[in-house]
Amino acid sequence: MTYTGYLRRSAAEPQVSPEIQGIIESEFLLVTPGGGGDGEALIDLVLSAYEYSGGLPLAALLVFGPFMLPEQRAIFASRAARLENVHAITFNARLEALMARATGVVAMGGYNTFCEILSFDKRALIVPRTAPRLEQYIRTRRAAELGILTMLSEQEARDPRVMAAALRHLTEQAPPSSVMIPGLLDGMPSVNRLVRKWLDEGRAGCFAARERLEA
Repeated sequence: MTYTGYLRRSAAEPQVSPEIQGIIESEFLLVTPGGGGDGEALIDLVLSAYEYSGGLPLAALLVFGPFMLPEQRAIFASRAARLENVHAITFNARLEALMARATGVVAMGGYNTFCEILSFDKRALIVPRTAPRLEQYIRTRRAAELGILTMLSEQEARDPRVMAAALRHLTEQAPPSSVMIPGLLDGMPSVNRLVRKWLDEGRAGCFAARERLEA
């Protein structure tokens, strides 16, 4: 096994609909559970914090994800509509572009989202899932230990006071770039280097075998 680092991402221009035009032109928090298939808890926790505390400094843009159940999505959209500083959409094909514009990110810490947080150097609050796999939790816990982001367990975040405090603190924490980790986003160059080495070794082996056969 060879550690390669994470894959650096880039962002194109965002797809801007009238409903989010005003939001992305000012400071906002992007709240994304990825595809949304298991992201109900994260959305509920963020909504509960905004419902509890009307004084949170930044507006939140919730992106439910295409795989969230329609009935659950409708419940969350109804709650968001009652909050002046919370806006919700189902999906955006250029989520990475929205993240690049966001002041901070609230997420579950899946691999793709984590790569984007690092690539765009975004302050992040991560509430990782622990079932059916611990992948998000392991990655997030280690990143929090290194000072790259802030982690809250789902149990901690169930208290709206704790979640609201974490959201309020998010804009004050240092960005990931404040932690110097060599090669952290060198995944693609590392993979290319390794593959080139293996290909060269394979070609050399083929040439040597051919020479033995011809001899």
